[in-house]
Amino acid sequence: MPEVTVANFNMHWGVDAKGRPFDVVDACRRLDADVLGLEEVWRPHGGRSVVDDVVDTLGGTLLELVLAPDSFKSRPKRVPVPPGAPGTWGLGLLTRLPVHDRFEIDLGHAPGDEVARRIALCAELDACGTRFVVAVVHASHRIYGSPPQLHRLARALDTRGLPSVIAGDCNMWGAVLAPVLRTRRRAVRGATWPARHPHSQIDHLWVSEGIEVLSGEVMPRTGSDHRPIRARIRICP
Repeated sequence: MPEVTVANFNMHWGVDAKGRPFDVVDACRRLDADVLGLEEVWRPHGGRSVVDDVVDTLGGTLLELVLAPDSFKSRPKRVPVPPGAPGTWGLGLLTRLPVHDRFEIDLGHAPGDEVARRIALCAELDACGTRFVVAVVHASHRIYGSPPQLHRLARALDTRGLPSVIAGDCNMWGAVLAPVLRTRRRAVRGATWPARHPHSQIDHLWVSEGIEVLSGEVMPRTGSDHRPIRARIRICP
């Protein structure tokens, strides 16, 4: 039964609280993940994203999904809006494993959310002949948005008939999400936000039946306002 390291990291646009770029490449290297979910991936219009540097340095296949233009109000206050056409803000999935299929799951819109539609970026992956799915999500920060969005995502993944991992910034405590993700369990437990003095876990790896959790941990602080998380799992076909 294959073992895989899965991690998740909200990059915070690749900048710290003062708007200064931090070493995203090193942060991702330290995770040493076979599959890495990324949130708040910023790609300036016509420009290069820091995730391109990650791929160039670490290798692997990068999948991306745009969620919003980079000119929206929730951008870091110290990051100026570049002149000209807007860039993009969204999700990434970086993997060393073969990608059998890429698909998206529409999670809908939460009233009051600045992002018009929340969508999960999903990949069916091959781990030594065993297939499983990883879904990267950045759920709404609206308190009445995240639980129904995660519930919708879990139900859609269950129809695939494969073991799966929901990786992402869920913008909600695990105790609140557990009742709506009843067939899943957390691979990592520990505070992840805010990164300097974390008091809440809002970043999660939710695993389905057919996946055994071997270890899980919250990783040290980077320049982001979220701490990365990582788990070693075994896929049980």
